[in-house]
Amino acid sequence: MQNITDTLTRALQNKLQNLVSFLTQVTRGFDTIAEEIDHASLRSAMRAIAVESKQYVKEISTQFPDFDSTAASQHTDSIWKQIEGNVSEQASLEKGGEIVALCNNCEVFFNKLYAEVLQENLPAKNCKDIISYQLYAINCALMKVKLLNAVRFNQEVGSL
Repeated sequence: MQNITDTLTRALQNKLQNLVSFLTQVTRGFDTIAEEIDHASLRSAMRAIAVESKQYVKEISTQFPDFDSTAASQHTDSIWKQIEGNVSEQASLEKGGEIVALCNNCEVFFNKLYAEVLQENLPAKNCKDIISYQLYAINCALMKVKLLNAVRFNQEVGSL
């Protein structure tokens, strides 16, 4: 019979793998999209999300030395493909609607994947603090992108 700790460790590793895989997908996706943006501040904010996501993978690797982030990084891009499909369906007809739909979809996945990790018994309190901070920071970064996108087209911020 398996030890409960082994099961939790495996569960945590699976959840970390999903999170790191998504962070890697976000890094590539936001980098690619940022290249197409003509508004300097918005492009910079989108690149910042890509850079932060890459940094978060490094932080997770540091906090969980037994976790192989390189294997997780090579996971398929299934979540990103799902987000792209959702963006196509959900983007409004107003200018910048695709960016808002992208941010909203990413928020859903970030919140879900981080919540799954935070529900696990993490090895140290600072691990939980770092993971919580990452979630808070990425949500703020996505909010900033939506705000800059609205300003770009002089839309009311309340409609985000």
